[in-house]
Amino acid sequence: MEKCEFCSLTELDKKYLLYENKFWYLFLADRQDYPGRCILVCKRHCAGIADLGKDEWLSLKEVMTGAENLLKAVLKADAFNWTCLMNNAYKNEKPNPHIHFHLRPRYSKPVNIGGIQFVDEKFGHHYDNKLPLLGDNAARELFEMLVANIGEHF
Repeated sequence: MEKCEFCSLTELDKKYLLYENKFWYLFLADRQDYPGRCILVCKRHCAGIADLGKDEWLSLKEVMTGAENLLKAVLKADAFNWTCLMNNAYKNEKPNPHIHFHLRPRYSKPVNIGGIQFVDEKFGHHYDNKLPLLGDNAARELFEMLVANIGEHF
């Protein structure tokens, strides 16, 4: 079977790598519609949640906790939407899913990043997947803010 997109990551793909351990990569997502949006990817090719080993599960909890604590401390996030949909893998003729999670921090108060104010107008409701992006400069500033504070939370 061909390598999937997560098994073929280049150094450019890893430009927003926030944290990694033996089992997981945590990236700041390229798509910053919700400030601090992250993607958590299993390092081992693993098709789904039920295929995770015990050590991967324990590590998953630690990384999720660290990510939430980081986003609470740096961005004052109030809540977190975690999703593991993996639908795109099944759009291919030969599906090759790789377990990963999307993390969307949610905010009860406005957040300012790179001179841009973000207001989570649907706070307390499902996230909106059609929000405008914050832009590359805001994403770079956000990445630097999170990296500067990551050691306290991992």
